[in-house]
Amino acid sequence: MTTDVVDKPPLTQVAGGRPRSDVKKPRSGNVAVRFFQQLARELVADRIGNLGAMMAYYAVLALFPMLVFVVTLAMLVLDDATVQQGVAMATQTMPGSTRDLIATRVQSFMDNAGAGFAIGSAALALWGSSRGVVALSGALNAMFDKQETRPWWKRQATAIGVTLAVAILVVLALALLVVGPLVGHWVADRFGLGDAFDVAWGIIRWLGAGVLVMFVWAVLYKVLPNTEAPFRIFTPGAAIGVTMWLGVSYLFGLYLAHFDRYEVTYGALGTAIIFLTWLWLSNVALLFGAEINDVLADLRKHRSPAAAQLADVHEKPDAKPMA
Repeated sequence: MTTDVVDKPPLTQVAGGRPRSDVKKPRSGNVAVRFFQQLARELVADRIGNLGAMMAYYAVLALFPMLVFVVTLAMLVLDDATVQQGVAMATQTMPGSTRDLIATRVQSFMDNAGAGFAIGSAALALWGSSRGVVALSGALNAMFDKQETRPWWKRQATAIGVTLAVAILVVLALALLVVGPLVGHWVADRFGLGDAFDVAWGIIRWLGAGVLVMFVWAVLYKVLPNTEAPFRIFTPGAAIGVTMWLGVSYLFGLYLAHFDRYEVTYGALGTAIIFLTWLWLSNVALLFGAEINDVLADLRKHRSPAAAQLADVHEKPDAKPMA
């Protein structure tokens, strides 16, 4: 069977970056210093700001079909109040105007949901939302310096499978919002724990949400690019990327709370500009996590077989552990 070998300039170069072969990599000195030096050079070379802007465009096209698909699935097994509670949690890190926009669209989907809505829109929504995953696959290939050799049908199937898996995870997470308190209160009443569960649940649900997002990002890093590197190689970048995303979202929210001039400058388009800016920041954080994984793999490629798989080093790794 023949495969489709995509012989095109990587997206990082399309976005204005230099070829990866032109990036000088430090080969001596303290490991931590080398890591930050190489990370800075790779970030500049890959122009992740430009690449994040390209990804924000695809995110806009994919986000609302994804909302349609998730709401369609969720309403098959959950009540409206649970879906609304989940949306409130999921949009907590977004700017206020973006949060209102998403909540309004979800409510509109729920109000218009029906048998025809579920059957007629689910397939189209799944396909539309998977287009953003296909674009992210190309971006991650560029970040990891991978040539795409997988057949077209396999790339599309992977994108649809990942989109479906993420949607199911979201629905399961929403279901836990219902099951968790019921089980927790039953256990608390049985063992006389009083209000201890309510305090613990308030903490656990947010920690669980953070871990879920990190897991999803690691899955994206693992499955979408053309690499066979094991899952554990991608967890550091996922943890750092999600932490950066939460921090940047919080700071952007503070900026909007004190210095918001978007509506004065852009008028009725102010909400849309805020939404696009937040999407751009989110994509930059996602790509930053990928860059972390790439640099760590390059630094450890001669000592770790797993890292060598991501760095595409074919010589036999050293048997000695990293100092």
